[in-house]
Amino acid sequence: MQDNSTHSRESASAGDDPLGIDKLTVDYDYLLYKIKDYVQSIQLDTTELCKKQNELIVSGIIENTIGKNIVKFEELLKKCDELENHFEMLNQLAMITDTFKERIAVAVHDYNELKKGVNKTK
Repeated sequence: MQDNSTHSRESASAGDDPLGIDKLTVDYDYLLYKIKDYVQSIQLDTTELCKKQNELIVSGIIENTIGKNIVKFEELLKKCDELENHFEMLNQLAMITDTFKERIAVAVHDYNELKKGVNKTK
């Protein structure tokens, strides 16, 4: 008989909420609770991470690293400037050799003209 009385209580409660609104409400409240708990967990993790980062900055670890990186970048920029200067020198040498080739060509032409003139007079 207990099975029948339990069954009749479930039927009565199901009869009171045939669409399952009460269960849906409980499930919804539980879901909101889980979401809130998850958000709080993320908030705690974020706060802890920010505190650690702040401690690193305050203790100078990051500042020292940034300083070292700046020095390295300045060294790289110097090397780039030196390399650019070398390329500029190469460009100037190329211009000099081009004009030198022209001057030699003119000198050879002038020499050949003089040679022709000397040969005609003989």
